[in-house]
Amino acid sequence: MKGVMQQLTGLDAAFLALETTNSTGHVGGVCLLDPSDAPRPLDLALLTEVLGQRLPLVPVMRRKLLEVPLGLDQPYWVDDPEFDIEYHIREVALPSPGSQAQLTEQLARLHARPLDRRRPLWETYLITGLADGLVAVYTKVHHAAIDGVSGAELLTVLLDLKPDYNQ
Repeated sequence: MKGVMQQLTGLDAAFLALETTNSTGHVGGVCLLDPSDAPRPLDLALLTEVLGQRLPLVPVMRRKLLEVPLGLDQPYWVDDPEFDIEYHIREVALPSPGSQAQLTEQLARLHARPLDRRRPLWETYLITGLADGLVAVYTKVHHAAIDGVSGAELLTVLLDLKPDYNQ
């Protein structure tokens, strides 16, 4: 819904408050995919297209934080009128053929970077260059936005193999 403000719970706000330069508050997951039998190669354009079609089903992915003046109360989630999906979906290429060790190192670097609090609190990376033609899709979302159950629901929506997800 447009224009709806939703205040964070105390627990979700705590996930934000507990962040430090050495400890981020986001969670992440990676999927290794073998696109060899796919009718179309998985590239940044296709990933952006598919996620763009499905994001309306996950409203928090289009919302950003709105801080309360002077920090006197918990922040709110508000729709981001300047939402730009291309900011959130990026591509990283490993030197081919990328090994599992190189992938793990890259994932650690990506996960260590804090999310920009001026934007919706998530990022997705298409990681190419892996051995055997595999690709990885890594997504990180701030724990203030999702918990374990909603994270599983998010992956179900974003990674469903149906051509048109209308549920």
